[in-house]
Amino acid sequence: MDDTTLIAQIKEGNKLAFKQFFDRYYQSLYLYLINFTSDSHAAEDLAQLVFVDFWNKRNTIQIHSSPKSYLYKMGYNQFLTSLRKKKKEASILEQLKYEALQTITTPTEAELEQKNQRLWRVIDQLPERCQEVLKLKMEGLKYREIADALGLSVKTVESQMRVTFIKIREDYKEDLLLFLLMME
Repeated sequence: MDDTTLIAQIKEGNKLAFKQFFDRYYQSLYLYLINFTSDSHAAEDLAQLVFVDFWNKRNTIQIHSSPKSYLYKMGYNQFLTSLRKKKKEASILEQLKYEALQTITTPTEAELEQKNQRLWRVIDQLPERCQEVLKLKMEGLKYREIADALGLSVKTVESQMRVTFIKIREDYKEDLLLFLLMME
């Protein structure tokens, strides 16, 4: 089946046509994206996001060039979006560390124990998946390692960590330093 027919059927919601389209272009899109990421897992995630996005926007997609170049453009845009998101997350974490260091005082051992217990109470109130991800992160694992250990995508791990940081930041505003030091 030619690309024009496939696209027309995809626009009508034909999942078999979409699968054929996916099978035809996934590998080349993945190889294209790996040139930007230098990470096979990130390239996989981005390629999958492109196809999910393509399916979700199938009714409004207007392809004026080849479907392959259209997918490449979507992939490149997805890569840029993920890059911006990672930079923003890194910036937020650096800001949190900076704020924590600005308020640092030397606590007594009893105060440290009290803060530690308080932190664990906050962590125990997190959703179970967030707790699992956070505990593995605190053991020093990278997002990819956590994703592999829990059978999740890296994007899901990132999302769970984002939820965790937001909840801890809300509940633990004054004593973020202890939490951030545990994450090192």
